[in-house]
Order: sequence, then structure tokens, then C-alpha cells
Amino acid sequence: MTPARSPEPALVYMGVTFLMGGMGLLAGLPDATAFTLIVLVWACGALWRIGMVDARRYRIDSWWLLPLIGAGALWQPLVLGPDAGTGLTWALLGAGTGLLVGAVPLALAEALGRRWPFYPGDVLLFSVMGWLLGPWGLLGALSFGAILALVRHGWVQGRRGRSWLQGHAPLGPGMAVSASFVLAATGLVDIGLR
Repeated sequence: MTPARSPEPALVYMGVTFLMGGMGLLAGLPDATAFTLIVLVWACGALWRIGMVDARRYRIDSWWLLPLIGAGALWQPLVLGPDAGTGLTWALLGAGTGLLVGAVPLALAEALGRRWPFYPGDVLLFSVMGWLLGPWGLLGALSFGAILALVRHGWVQGRRGRSWLQGHAPLGPGMAVSASFVLAATGLVDIGLR
């Protein structure tokens, strides 16, 4: 198992962050604020790592999706949802939306014999982002993330002296920045309302 595909860094990262959140609870932070901070650190760190690996290797490191799944499991039911059932329903709707947004273009391209517009790892990322952000947050993050991914691709290709129409554009970096922005804005507003 290569270090990039190893589960240990993601699991250690989740454990250390959760322990730091527990120390915040012991120091007197309200439960929702501590959970919000844990979610922000888990998600933003994992998104940064996912974006970095995708930019370098054109693949989504599936082990770093675990912190996003954990963050969504804390975020939607315990912090945002008025109750756990509503929050879980919202997270599942977001995951389903992400799956549909990703899988339908792949299925259509396959049926028409065309090149895939992106890869199955990107579909997993969309689905996990939907689990974390909910359907409306996901749609905003995907829209902004696609623009950021294209801008980054044009910049990289320009530095290489190539046309921006050449080569593959990894979606991970753009999606990571946009999902972090949506989550941070929601989290900071949530903390500010308390």
C-alpha cells in the first residue's frame, strides 16, 4: 500500500481533531459550537488534501472522503437539522443529488460512446459533498467549483505554454475550494447566530 492510498493519515487526522473538539467541550464551549468547529476542521482539511492529490495525480483519494462523511454525519443531524431525522434526510438528499449530478452524465456518455466528462472518483466526491452540504449547498458548490477548476486549468496550461483546451482539468481543486467556502460561510453564520 503506497502512502497516498493508506488510511492511517485520514483516520489519525479525524481522531486528533475530534480530541481537540472534546477539549473544547471540557473548556466550556457549547456543544453545537464545538461540533461546528470539528466539522470545519475535518472538512476543510480533507478537502484540501483531496484537491491537492487530484491536482497532482488526477484521482480522488477515497480515504480522505472519510473525514467528509464523518463531518456530514455531525453537521447535518446534530448542528443544522432541527432534529436528527430531518438532518439525516437532508444529508441523504444531498448525497443522492450529488450521485445523480455525477452519474447521469457518465451514463449518457457511456451510452453514446463518448469520452466521460469526468471520472467515477469525481462522482464519489460530488455525492460526499452533497452528504456534507445538503442539496442546495451542493449545487452552489458545484457551480462555483466548476468555474474555479476551469480557471485553474487555464492558468496551469498557460504556464506550460499550451492551449487551455488541451489536457484534462482535475475537478478536485476547484470543488475543494468551493465546498470549503460554502461550509465555512454556513458554519460561521451558524456560530454567529448563537
